[in-house]
Amino acid sequence: MCGLAGVWRRRNPIGERDLSDLARMTEAIAYRGPDDRSSWSDGRLALGHRRLSIIDPSPAAREPMLTPCGRGVLVYNGEVYNYRSLREDLRAEGIAFQTASDAEVVLHALHRWGPEKAIPLFDGMFSLAYFDARDGALWLARDRLGIKPMSVADTGERILFASEDKAILACDGFPCAVDAREITLRLAAQNRDSSFSLFAGIERLPPGGVWRITDQGIEKRQFWHVLDMLDPARIMRDTTSDVDQAARLEALIRGSVGLHCVADTPIAAACSGGVDSGLITALAKQTRPEMPAYVIDPRIGASEAANAARTCQHAGVELRRVSLEADQFLDLWPRTVWHLESDGFHGSHVALLALAERCRADGVKVLLTGEGADELFGGYPWQASTMRLWRPWTWPRRLLRSRQALEQRFRRQRLAPFRSSIANSHASDRSIVLRALSPELNFLQTEIFDRLEPVRPLGDRAFLGSCLYDLYSHLQDLLHRHDRLSMAASVELRVPFVENHLIDFAMHLPRRHKYRDRTGKWLLKSVAARHIPRENVYAPKNGFGISGRFTAGTQGLLRDGLLRDAMKWSASSVEHLVDLARREETSRMRLVGMELLLRLYTGGATTGQLSEALRGAIADKR
Repeated sequence: MCGLAGVWRRRNPIGERDLSDLARMTEAIAYRGPDDRSSWSDGRLALGHRRLSIIDPSPAAREPMLTPCGRGVLVYNGEVYNYRSLREDLRAEGIAFQTASDAEVVLHALHRWGPEKAIPLFDGMFSLAYFDARDGALWLARDRLGIKPMSVADTGERILFASEDKAILACDGFPCAVDAREITLRLAAQNRDSSFSLFAGIERLPPGGVWRITDQGIEKRQFWHVLDMLDPARIMRDTTSDVDQAARLEALIRGSVGLHCVADTPIAAACSGGVDSGLITALAKQTRPEMPAYVIDPRIGASEAANAARTCQHAGVELRRVSLEADQFLDLWPRTVWHLESDGFHGSHVALLALAERCRADGVKVLLTGEGADELFGGYPWQASTMRLWRPWTWPRRLLRSRQALEQRFRRQRLAPFRSSIANSHASDRSIVLRALSPELNFLQTEIFDRLEPVRPLGDRAFLGSCLYDLYSHLQDLLHRHDRLSMAASVELRVPFVENHLIDFAMHLPRRHKYRDRTGKWLLKSVAARHIPRENVYAPKNGFGISGRFTAGTQGLLRDGLLRDAMKWSASSVEHLVDLARREETSRMRLVGMELLLRLYTGGATTGQLSEALRGAIADKR
């Protein structure tokens, strides 16, 4: 787990300016890799790396890493968990290894088999830059669901790339300009953070992206996308019994957790008390008996600590409670926004940073979490309620409408087929969304729904499509949050549910194994009930709640702020928005969070200054 940066020159050789910029880039993300740093340059390419040593911490595993012939070079961020089996395959082909690291396996796989063959074989989370001097091509790649990040900027004469936007912004002369349209999209609750930057001139590789950079330009591809990998016939043919399906799922989860526990450093679990993190905690304990668990225990509002304690007592895991008080929240909120490079729209973002910092203080470098299970196995309420949209086509309701009326309604509804679709009622509203907000996401809804055409009934088709769509919407914000805020504390956060075999298995589960008897994640819960208390498994689903009282009063920052100027709001409009933010905690977090971002990145404020400004706004309470 690390931070990477690079400069590719289109014509002239790498010069002193490029090397100075590379040093600034790696320094800007030093927290991603405090254990080691190194750089390499040759011809028109310079690469830098900050290392968080987790697998084979020896100096021999330092990056940038070169092949023995010197013709291949790699910088890499993440973990490829199946590196041991890949290493045996490469050894059978005559490759000798000098380290026990996964990075060396990734390098030799890329150089021996070529990126187009090697990258789909990697089972894990990664972003990488690999240069092949044999044909002069630079390859940038990101794992299939985008757990690890990669930002890119094309300035004409140079291509800059790094693990985070702020590294590119650190380059001499690169403008720090926030895109007003991106602000609008985030305020409209469009899921953007993982694949789109708020900063003008910076783009991000999409999940599964593979870019090949040569003298001829940038060739942009994706080695994996759900539309290409989804086989609806597998869903329709599936007649597997509940018992056999549960056995297979448990074996897959056990295998993934075992791989995710491989580390030469202390490891822990984030245990919220829910079914997903609880199951990961219980199974990881069997591989790493010494492993503790952590839970946020806020001093204001509800806490999940009691449920987490129940799970940990059942599994025999030590639970460490991480307190979160109001004053601490105000200290952490601006820092959270700085690291997210976005508005930090939910209090759980601040809580995650507090938890990661406590882990690091305890010497823990690796943290397991349960993210991805709700998207893959159907755990969100909007996925279940999606089926209700399609009740007019069920028996006997379809008898109440003419065939023509149903066909007309179908043509309209397929454009917004899920409960989470914005404006899924009126045709003109849908058109507004499609052309004005995030067309790449909103058209994807229909593409997924159409790809599932063989699945019947229509409610099942829409439910499964909603789960798959969430991999590119809701999950992307979660993965972005997890990467940025865990790495802010130099902690690697691993997501065992987001593993190649589990992704494929979940994609092709019929609805009956995801949602049954008004129970989401039905199959996953049947497995979890064998390992954690049933009281926790079948408790009502609650999101990670942080009381709005932590931020009450901070809306005053919107007056005379930078967000007002960026959005060209009138004074009266700002007052209306201040009142909205006072009444609604979700609006307050969005608006004030965006104000913090603008002040940090374009206004020159420090995180400490903004913490004091937040306290001042609360004291004013207007």
